[in-house]
Amino acid sequence: MEKKQTSLWMYLPYCVPMLVAVFGAQLVFFNSSVVGYGFLLLLAAVIILEPLLGNDDDMWEWKYPNVFVGMMYLYAIGTFATFAGFLWVMGYAHNGGDLFNMAAAIQAISGIDIIPLHADDGILDYAVATLIMGITVSIGTVSIGHELCHRTHEPLSIFFARAMGTLGLFSYYAVEHPFGHHLTAGTPKDSSTALRGESVAQFAKRTFKQDYQIAWEIEANRLDALGYDDAWSIHNRLLRGYAAEIAVVIAVAATTGFLGLFFFSLAVLNGHWSYKLGVYGQHYGITRAPDERLTIHHSWGCTNRVTNWFVDGIGRHADHHEVPEREFWNLEAHIEGPQFEKGYFASMAMASIPSRWNKVMVPKLIEWDEKYASPKEKVLAMEANEASGIPELIAHAKKQRVELTEAGLIAA
Repeated sequence: MEKKQTSLWMYLPYCVPMLVAVFGAQLVFFNSSVVGYGFLLLLAAVIILEPLLGNDDDMWEWKYPNVFVGMMYLYAIGTFATFAGFLWVMGYAHNGGDLFNMAAAIQAISGIDIIPLHADDGILDYAVATLIMGITVSIGTVSIGHELCHRTHEPLSIFFARAMGTLGLFSYYAVEHPFGHHLTAGTPKDSSTALRGESVAQFAKRTFKQDYQIAWEIEANRLDALGYDDAWSIHNRLLRGYAAEIAVVIAVAATTGFLGLFFFSLAVLNGHWSYKLGVYGQHYGITRAPDERLTIHHSWGCTNRVTNWFVDGIGRHADHHEVPEREFWNLEAHIEGPQFEKGYFASMAMASIPSRWNKVMVPKLIEWDEKYASPKEKVLAMEANEASGIPELIAHAKKQRVELTEAGLIAA
């Protein structure tokens, strides 16, 4: 596909995530209702505009790609600032002190004394600070951090990805995702492929432990290939990540007490749940024979403009799997592959309601079986339909069994 030329204004929508981090840090530190309303309006605009602005199936020639890299680095810095603000707010609630003299530093720079702004903080204020921090860290881990963890040629990108992941106790992601999921998507070994008929809650429960098991296996195999006899060593990236996470938890407990640790735990749980909710649909119900190459028909694509502005092109998921090292701004649409009916945010909301999700996805799965599946995948899809517990898919499986038997792909 021929690439179209871009104009400078086209870079601006991709700065939306950066605004989240900027607004988030200001809201937490300054406890400003104006900034708070701005933050809420920004999130509301994303949800409202997603269906209104439609899709973008074109390829674009970006003359200044370093703008995107700089944007991601700025987001990382904003994430650290928001987390620091959360610590300060909860620390002030804990003992009334100025944690690390941050309030004094802010007053010296801006002339604003933030301590009086938090004099009347209560549970609602703490909950808002937690929500803002949690959203910012989650985006930093699985959206911005997702792109950065694939930039393995840039040590700073990897550092930012892992550092943001550590704040949400997500350090395993930078190991499991690029070196696990990208090899096993669509197979039983993949902890990011939801099964047919599986709800988000069931998916999260089944795969949470599997995420860590896969990451450990990847790292153990890497160390073994490098000649290290024991995976329990300083060379283990997971152990270093877990040590950093323990340090974060200790720091939160030491500076903010039980109250801060409680709200931090809520943010972590929300982050992990949001991740599972987000990844749930990307390969939902896809079946792939482990010995067959991962192709564009093994992901549900989405070319929605707002989706791709906000989550760094991850809607063009099929091309991301086709060429993992390709930067998000250069990903191709591949509309010839299976597609979501709506944008990512609408799809995530729909996934939260199993009956609505099944109503939309069951016909798409049947179409996938008939249009995209290879002979081996047709057999796997039939078995997945039989085990799905969904009447329409079970009925389709009976038809598949007859067809596959006649084709000699399964025994009578």
